[in-house]
Amino acid sequence: MQIDLSTLFEQLAKASGTNGMPLEPGLARLRSNHSVEIPSAYLNFMHLLGPGSWGGFLHFHALQHMSTHEELLAPFMDEDLQEMLEPTADVLVFANSDNGDMCGWYLHDLIRMAPDECPVIRIPPRSFDGDVIASSTAEFFRLLADGANLFGVGALPLEFQPRPLA
Repeated sequence: MQIDLSTLFEQLAKASGTNGMPLEPGLARLRSNHSVEIPSAYLNFMHLLGPGSWGGFLHFHALQHMSTHEELLAPFMDEDLQEMLEPTADVLVFANSDNGDMCGWYLHDLIRMAPDECPVIRIPPRSFDGDVIASSTAEFFRLLADGANLFGVGALPLEFQPRPLA
Protein backbone atom coordinates (compact mmCIF):
# COMPACT_ATOMS: atom_id res chain seq x y z
CA MET A 1 0.00 0.00 0.00
CA GLN A 2 1.35 3.40 -0.98
CA ILE A 3 1.89 5.95 1.78
CA ASP A 4 -0.30 9.06 1.62
CA LEU A 5 2.22 11.88 1.94
CA SER A 6 -0.21 14.49 3.26
CA THR A 7 -1.21 12.16 6.09
CA LEU A 8 2.45 11.33 6.79
CA PHE A 9 3.45 15.01 6.87
CA GLU A 10 0.48 15.90 9.11
CA GLN A 11 1.45 13.11 11.54
CA LEU A 12 5.08 14.26 11.61
CA ALA A 13 3.97 17.87 12.14
CA LYS A 14 1.66 16.91 15.01
CA ALA A 15 4.32 14.77 16.70
CA SER A 16 7.00 17.46 16.35
CA GLY A 17 4.79 20.41 17.29
CA THR A 18 5.74 22.39 14.20
CA ASN A 19 3.43 24.74 12.33
CA GLY A 20 5.12 24.69 8.94
CA MET A 21 5.91 27.87 7.07
CA PRO A 22 4.52 30.27 4.48
CA LEU A 23 5.71 29.34 0.99
CA GLU A 24 5.32 32.48 -1.10
CA PRO A 25 8.47 34.43 -0.07
CA GLY A 26 10.72 31.46 -0.85
CA LEU A 27 8.87 30.61 -4.06
CA ALA A 28 9.19 34.18 -5.28
CA ARG A 29 12.97 34.06 -4.68
CA LEU A 30 13.35 30.75 -6.53
CA ARG A 31 11.23 31.96 -9.45
CA SER A 32 13.22 35.17 -9.65
CA ASN A 33 16.69 33.62 -9.29
CA HIS A 34 16.22 30.34 -11.17
CA SER A 35 12.90 30.54 -13.10
CA VAL A 36 11.71 27.21 -11.70
CA GLU A 37 8.74 25.67 -9.93
CA ILE A 38 9.29 23.24 -7.06
CA PRO A 39 7.74 19.74 -6.85
CA SER A 40 4.41 19.75 -5.00
CA ALA A 41 5.54 17.06 -2.52
CA TYR A 42 8.31 19.37 -1.29
CA LEU A 43 5.95 22.34 -1.14
CA ASN A 44 3.47 20.31 0.91
CA PHE A 45 6.31 19.15 3.20
CA MET A 46 7.48 22.75 3.75
CA HIS A 47 3.93 24.06 4.19
CA LEU A 48 3.12 21.49 6.91
CA LEU A 49 6.55 21.00 8.51
CA GLY A 50 8.94 23.76 7.44
CA PRO A 51 12.71 23.40 7.64
CA GLY A 52 14.17 20.82 9.98
CA SER A 53 15.65 17.36 10.32
CA TRP A 54 14.29 13.94 9.42
CA GLY A 55 15.59 11.35 11.85
CA GLY A 56 18.15 13.83 13.16
CA PHE A 57 20.26 13.11 10.05
CA LEU A 58 18.74 14.68 6.94
CA HIS A 59 18.28 18.45 7.14
CA PHE A 60 15.73 20.15 4.88
CA HIS A 61 16.17 23.75 3.77
CA ALA A 62 13.50 26.42 3.66
CA LEU A 63 12.69 27.52 0.12
CA GLN A 64 14.37 30.90 0.59
CA HIS A 65 17.62 29.19 1.64
CA MET A 66 17.95 26.79 -1.30
CA SER A 67 21.05 27.19 -3.45
CA THR A 68 22.64 25.35 -6.32
CA HIS A 69 25.69 23.19 -5.71
CA GLU A 70 27.72 25.82 -7.56
CA GLU A 71 26.37 28.66 -5.38
CA LEU A 72 27.23 26.69 -2.24
CA LEU A 73 30.82 26.22 -3.39
CA ALA A 74 31.29 29.73 -4.86
CA PRO A 75 33.50 30.96 -1.98
CA PHE A 76 35.99 28.17 -2.76
CA MET A 77 35.77 28.36 -6.56
CA ASP A 78 38.85 28.22 -8.75
CA GLU A 79 39.38 26.91 -12.27
CA ASP A 80 40.00 23.31 -11.18
CA LEU A 81 36.95 23.22 -8.90
CA GLN A 82 34.78 24.74 -11.64
CA GLU A 83 35.75 21.91 -13.99
CA MET A 84 35.11 19.16 -11.40
CA LEU A 85 31.80 20.75 -10.39
CA GLU A 86 30.34 20.79 -13.89
CA PRO A 87 28.26 17.55 -13.60
CA THR A 88 26.34 18.82 -10.57
CA ALA A 89 26.76 22.61 -10.70
CA ASP A 90 23.07 23.18 -11.45
CA VAL A 91 21.66 20.85 -8.78
CA LEU A 92 19.28 22.89 -6.61
CA VAL A 93 20.01 21.53 -3.14
CA PHE A 94 17.02 21.09 -0.81
CA ALA A 95 18.60 18.94 1.91
CA ASN A 96 21.94 17.84 3.31
CA SER A 97 22.93 15.03 5.65
CA ASP A 98 25.19 14.85 8.67
CA ASN A 99 27.63 12.90 6.46
CA GLY A 100 27.79 15.63 3.81
CA ASP A 101 25.36 14.17 1.26
CA MET A 102 23.30 16.72 -0.65
CA CYS A 103 19.88 16.10 -2.21
CA GLY A 104 18.30 18.19 -4.91
CA TRP A 105 17.00 18.47 -8.45
CA TYR A 106 18.81 19.45 -11.62
CA LEU A 107 17.65 22.93 -12.60
CA HIS A 108 17.48 21.84 -16.23
CA ASP A 109 15.03 19.07 -15.20
CA LEU A 110 12.87 21.55 -13.27
CA ILE A 111 12.78 23.77 -16.37
CA ARG A 112 12.11 21.14 -19.05
CA MET A 113 9.95 18.67 -17.10
CA ALA A 114 6.87 18.87 -14.92
CA PRO A 115 8.35 19.49 -11.44
CA ASP A 116 6.51 16.50 -9.94
CA GLU A 117 8.30 14.23 -12.44
CA CYS A 118 11.84 15.44 -11.71
CA PRO A 119 14.14 12.85 -10.16
CA VAL A 120 15.88 13.49 -6.84
CA ILE A 121 19.66 13.59 -7.12
CA ARG A 122 22.07 12.64 -4.33
CA ILE A 123 25.53 14.13 -4.37
CA PRO A 124 27.66 11.96 -2.05
CA PRO A 125 30.17 13.56 0.33
CA ARG A 126 33.35 14.83 -1.31
CA SER A 127 31.93 14.07 -4.75
CA PHE A 128 30.85 15.97 -7.82
CA ASP A 129 28.79 13.18 -9.32
CA GLY A 130 25.04 13.02 -8.93
CA ASP A 131 23.10 9.78 -8.56
CA VAL A 132 19.35 9.46 -9.00
CA ILE A 133 17.97 8.09 -5.72
CA ALA A 134 14.26 8.55 -6.47
CA SER A 135 12.28 9.07 -9.64
CA SER A 136 10.34 11.93 -8.02
CA THR A 137 10.18 13.93 -4.81
CA ALA A 138 7.04 12.05 -3.76
CA GLU A 139 8.90 8.75 -4.20
CA PHE A 140 11.84 10.18 -2.22
CA PHE A 141 9.60 10.93 0.78
CA ARG A 142 7.92 7.52 0.49
CA LEU A 143 11.31 5.81 0.45
CA LEU A 144 12.36 7.74 3.58
CA ALA A 145 9.11 6.77 5.31
CA ASP A 146 9.55 3.12 4.28
CA GLY A 147 13.04 3.04 5.81
CA ALA A 148 15.06 2.83 2.59
CA ASN A 149 18.82 3.04 3.09
CA LEU A 150 19.39 6.06 0.82
CA PHE A 151 22.55 7.31 2.53
CA GLY A 152 24.39 4.17 3.63
CA VAL A 153 23.48 4.59 7.30
CA GLY A 154 20.37 2.40 7.41
CA ALA A 155 16.79 3.50 7.89
CA LEU A 156 16.28 6.97 9.29
CA PRO A 157 13.89 7.21 12.24
CA LEU A 158 10.43 8.39 11.26
CA GLU A 159 10.63 11.61 13.26
CA PHE A 160 11.01 15.28 12.46
CA GLN A 161 12.71 18.02 14.45
CA PRO A 162 11.76 21.54 13.33
CA ARG A 163 14.40 24.22 12.90
CA PRO A 164 13.54 27.86 13.54
CA LEU A 165 13.41 30.09 10.47
CA ALA A 166 16.40 32.40 10.38
